Amino acid sequence: MNFIKRFGEVLHEVYSSIKQHKARSILTGFNITWGIFILIVLLGAGNGFRNGTLSVFSGYASNSIWVTGRRVSIATSSGLQTGSQIRFNDELLNRLKRRFAGIRQIASEVSLPNNNPIVYKDNTGWFNLKGISEDYLIMKSLEVREGRFLNPIDYREQRRSIIISEYVRDILFDKEYPIGKYIHIEGVMFCVVGVLKSGTLSSIMEQNNIYVPSSALLTTFNPERNYATFGAILHDNTTIETFEGELRNYLAQEIGFSNDDKSALLVTNIQLQVKAFNMLFDGVDTFLWILGLCFILSGMIGIMNIMLVVVKERTQEIGVRKALGATPASIYELIIIEALLITIIFGIVGMFLGFAGLGVYNWVVSALQSNEEQIFAKAAIDFYIVLFSFIMLVLAGVIAGLFPAKKAASVMPAETLSKVM
Repeated sequence: MNFIKRFGEVLHEVYSSIKQHKARSILTGFNITWGIFILIVLLGAGNGFRNGTLSVFSGYASNSIWVTGRRVSIATSSGLQTGSQIRFNDELLNRLKRRFAGIRQIASEVSLPNNNPIVYKDNTGWFNLKGISEDYLIMKSLEVREGRFLNPIDYREQRRSIIISEYVRDILFDKEYPIGKYIHIEGVMFCVVGVLKSGTLSSIMEQNNIYVPSSALLTTFNPERNYATFGAILHDNTTIETFEGELRNYLAQEIGFSNDDKSALLVTNIQLQVKAFNMLFDGVDTFLWILGLCFILSGMIGIMNIMLVVVKERTQEIGVRKALGATPASIYELIIIEALLITIIFGIVGMFLGFAGLGVYNWVVSALQSNEEQIFAKAAIDFYIVLFSFIMLVLAGVIAGLFPAKKAASVMPAETLSKVM
């Protein structure tokens, strides 16, 4: 009970001191408010940017690898000449799957040479028609919003079933429900069985594509039976870096280009790219933490300076208190609690403003990015980070009050009383 009474008296004294110097206290506390505000907004926005950027890869299986054939830049005596285009075929992919135990699934796509006019009633659009193998949509982690995926029966019976994107649906069908409708592709009727769901940045790359079973495309249009890109999902225990090197060497031997020709193949390793981006954003987070802590440190220095001024102004009062029996511990208590109170009050204000700032940021991001695909995702910050920041703030307030409190506690009553006399 005595402790509560004593604490109440100390708080009343601290409140009176702050009230007497409102402008000075507000200007000092502003540094604290600004520091915690900046820390929350920067970290929250950084998390939003990280999540938005990494969503680029959410349209791919995390342990997948994609290989694109490019042009040969180094001629070999018994292989491809400079400028030759590297292409793959089903026979090569079958050999790959037998050769590498690390490959769980492999997928390919066959495209018609040019954009094709796609017609539904009076609506026409120009889109890429791609014949895909059965595992293709699984590897791309694409989801169906309406209808269904291509199934084994579509492939076995060479059905002219197609899957379109929401972008294609909006152009061809407007507000009409597309599932079960037939569209014309170079005079041939195809039935829409599914509409792909948007929601990742990678789906932007798919929005101009129309997918059919590769068996149906090959028998209907008879294009060249080779392709420039294939993908593979690897088993979880496969070391991707090692696999990539072995794959390059094998393809160089099978196709006939130089092992030293790094430009002949473009290998996209999804796992390594995600890892590299995570490392990049970890570095950005570290920088943002340092920046925010510097703001908080400046606020702590400001509080220390203002408390030194308070001690100097109240030197006589402190001397009288000590002459009347006040202990050094009580003087410490008075100064530290005042510094701590300023820190906590303005720190809480800074946190509220920080969350409000995140709300404004999210509103601006939503207004500027009308699509579902957003490179700047909604800003968010974990509660434990806010709690950790607040604890650091409280400790900063205690530290900021220590030196002024020590100086106040060292005031000699005799000297101050002689000046009063």
